[in-house]
Amino acid sequence: MTTPISDVQVTIEAPRELVFEMAGAIGGTLPGGPPHHAELISRDGDLLVVRYSAPPPFRFFGFLEEVRLSRPSRIDYRVLKGPLDRVEEWLLLDEPSARRTLVTYGGLVESRIPVIGSLVERLVAAPAYRWYMRRTLAALKVAAERRASRSRRYAAAPTD
Repeated sequence: MTTPISDVQVTIEAPRELVFEMAGAIGGTLPGGPPHHAELISRDGDLLVVRYSAPPPFRFFGFLEEVRLSRPSRIDYRVLKGPLDRVEEWLLLDEPSARRTLVTYGGLVESRIPVIGSLVERLVAAPAYRWYMRRTLAALKVAAERRASRSRRYAAAPTD
C-alpha cells in the first residue's frame, strides 16, 4: 500500500531563485529547523546522491537519497536506501509575484510489510515527514526572507 504525505505549503517573501538555491543546498541546518546531517556522496549535473542522518540518539534513522534539481521550480527526492520500501518527495516552487514564492511539499511512503506496513505508513511515517517538513519550511521561510532583505543579488527592482 502507498500512503500520500499530504501537502505542506508556505509562502515566502523572497524570489524563487533564492528560495530554490537555499532549498537545494546540501549540508548545514537552517536555524530553527530540525537537526540533521547531510553528506553529498556524488553529483552528476543536477542529479545528486546524498546521505541524510538524524542526530544522536536517532542516528540509526538514515537515508541514502537521490536528489534531482529542476531549476528553478522543482526538487525531487527518492530514497534509495532507508527503513521504508519506497519514499518519494518533492518541493514545488511557484512564483505568484516577483518577490514571493509558494513552496509546496508533498510525497508518498510505502512499506511492503503485510498489515503492519500500512499502519506504519499512515500512523508513523507520513505524520513524521509532515512534521519534519513543516519545521523545515518554516525555517526556510525565515532564513530566505532574511537573506532576501539584505541581498544585493536578489534586491527588489527600483520603483519610479
